[in-house]
Amino acid sequence: MTEHAWPPITRDAKSGPFFDAAARDELLIKHCDRCAQAAAPDAAVCPGCGGIELSWVRAAGTATLVSWTVVHRAPNRAYTDLVPYTVGIVELTEGPWLHTRVDTATPSAGMPLRAGFVHADGSESHPIFTAGV
Repeated sequence: MTEHAWPPITRDAKSGPFFDAAARDELLIKHCDRCAQAAAPDAAVCPGCGGIELSWVRAAGTATLVSWTVVHRAPNRAYTDLVPYTVGIVELTEGPWLHTRVDTATPSAGMPLRAGFVHADGSESHPIFTAGV
């Protein structure tokens, strides 16, 4: 999936592995080395045991839609030409919840989703979730 209109996404030192994987069409999440709990990609500590030893692991890329909203008013000028668009909270098969763009015409709670990847010029590759498993 290639898009060019969205504002660029940039990495920092901690998010590099996530964006490197997205460029390969892979979704990474964190995994606690102590208790094996899955965690969101931006987690700094384990949500299960509070451990700080987290490793990157590949996720299945499947999820369920928990909640969503359709954005009709741009949050700033960079998004003016993009509205309306849908953002949502998805629960990955592994358990963590992600806030992400959702690309489906008729979202519904519990809808199965699959990660696709946006590879935009001048921006980091990143996931977007679409209907279907």
